[in-house]
Amino acid sequence: MMDRFKKYKLISLLAFLIMSCGIMAQKFTANASKTKVVAGEQFQIAYSLNTGGSNFKTPNLNGFDVYSGPNQSSSMQFINGTMSQSISFSFILAARKEGKFTIPPASIIVNGSRIESNELVIEVAKGGTPSAQQPSQGNPGNPNTPQNGGDNLFAITTVNKTKAYLGEQITVVHKIYTKLNLRGFQDIQFPSYDGFWSQDMPQKGQIALGTENVNGVAYYVAEIKKSFIFAQKTGTIEISPVEIECVVRERTSNAPQSIFDLFSGNGGYQDAIYKTKSKPIKIEIQPLPEQGKPENFNGAVGNFSFKALVNKEKIKANDAINLNIAISGQGNLKLLNTPVVGFPEGFETYDPKVSENISINTNGVSGSKTFDYLVIPRNEGDYNITNVGFSYFDPAKKTYITLPSPEFNIHVEKSDKPAEQIKTTASGIAKEDVKIIGNDIRYIKTGPTVFIEKDEHFFGSSLFYTGIGAPVFLLAAFLLVRRKHISENSDLIAVKSRKANKVAQKRLMLAKTHVEANNKEAFYDEILRAMNGYFSDKFNLPASEFTKEAVVDRLKKRNVSEGLISDFTQTIDVCEAARYAPSMASNELVSVFEKAATVITQTENEIS
Repeated sequence: MMDRFKKYKLISLLAFLIMSCGIMAQKFTANASKTKVVAGEQFQIAYSLNTGGSNFKTPNLNGFDVYSGPNQSSSMQFINGTMSQSISFSFILAARKEGKFTIPPASIIVNGSRIESNELVIEVAKGGTPSAQQPSQGNPGNPNTPQNGGDNLFAITTVNKTKAYLGEQITVVHKIYTKLNLRGFQDIQFPSYDGFWSQDMPQKGQIALGTENVNGVAYYVAEIKKSFIFAQKTGTIEISPVEIECVVRERTSNAPQSIFDLFSGNGGYQDAIYKTKSKPIKIEIQPLPEQGKPENFNGAVGNFSFKALVNKEKIKANDAINLNIAISGQGNLKLLNTPVVGFPEGFETYDPKVSENISINTNGVSGSKTFDYLVIPRNEGDYNITNVGFSYFDPAKKTYITLPSPEFNIHVEKSDKPAEQIKTTASGIAKEDVKIIGNDIRYIKTGPTVFIEKDEHFFGSSLFYTGIGAPVFLLAAFLLVRRKHISENSDLIAVKSRKANKVAQKRLMLAKTHVEANNKEAFYDEILRAMNGYFSDKFNLPASEFTKEAVVDRLKKRNVSEGLISDFTQTIDVCEAARYAPSMASNELVSVFEKAATVITQTENEIS
């Protein structure tokens, strides 16, 4: 019995000694590929553990730019039936300025306990690279100087078509092909797509590597960007190359610093920079055919469906109805102009409220765009809303397609509200605010109280007659002022014309906030709203008749100077074009704002 007890005791002791040796053998070390570098020069640090671990904690790397990392690698070996494993974490860094920096220890949990590595001291020089840091023999050059990858690494830009119609969707894909050990990218310059309106495919997560065969050679391939572009002008347009700097892991003649470098894969390797760029691509853009172009065509190119409806067909005069037009499908939805609707005479209309639900997927740009018109019939009777159809150009069929809509028959009954009680609002902007004054209005004496002596008679005095006559005088003055106010506000056209400058100045102030925020699309939209709204209200031009030519005609009839007319047309043209020109600089936004404000102010002065 004692022998068995001694045997178990000996086995337990041996197991304890083995575990103790294993714990003592744990080694977590930090190494740097260079300890003396130049500011901005890239180098690598690696943390190696000769066993398994978890919850690696990165050290404080203040003072360094991290280009890559932590990059984890692990290895396992079986020797004479015994398994061993190791794990490593590496970073590619560059110091921001000269000096002596200490990188504190990293830490990791092993067998429930957290252990730390040694710290690293890096000396960063301001001048040229020290002679000790020259590339080792066998390396083709400084690994931090971009090299040409040749047939082993190159970029390709592809398009799904090199001949397209104006406004047709074109797919552009940028890829990197390599036979090298690609670690990442440090600088990418994509083309600006001049002459196109572009929409990028959202990037989900990290760039994944696949494989492709090019001329019988297998390459690793990474798709770095996919875009959908729509030409905004005709002719031959060139897509400039994409330029990329790639980080590649290469073998060197440097010997491993320790046995753990063999397991972690750090010994004998370094990261090099390869620069490559794709070839430019030329695309021939054809104009849309004039033959068969419908009158209501508004620039839609793609494949669309169309739906129109009104919320009610029987109303009373001065009540509002809503006409909703929804266009959905795939194509240049974002660039669609507002459909022109043939509203009957006597219908007051407003600029439609536009809403979008557009998404980007692997097939391109798709979704819907909705135009919500607010319409107010002013007179009783039966009316028809016609010409609500929609036309688009189908590039696949190379023809125009017209989608008709039903005819809306509107029955308008006599209003039971007096005109001065009507308040209409469209797109959040009041056309007129007519104040309703109550009939029960009594005079309230606001002057100081006068005390009369006991023996003085008030009846028949001057104060007595003044008190009797004052209410009559004030009532007559009030009625005159009220009649003038009602007369001025009964003329809706005059009210709109009078308030046009005030409304335009508010929109210009809102546009100015977009300049400060550098929100270009919102800025140009607001400038166009200010210009169109001002001249529409000033000259009583409804939305269905409002055009640039109509405004120019009204300005000429009011004997406005030719210079002002030229400034108006140029400002409108610049705004409409610049909405799709993302390369506009901030100082150009200020110039457009000042010119728009000057046009409105001078017009107000010359026609007043």
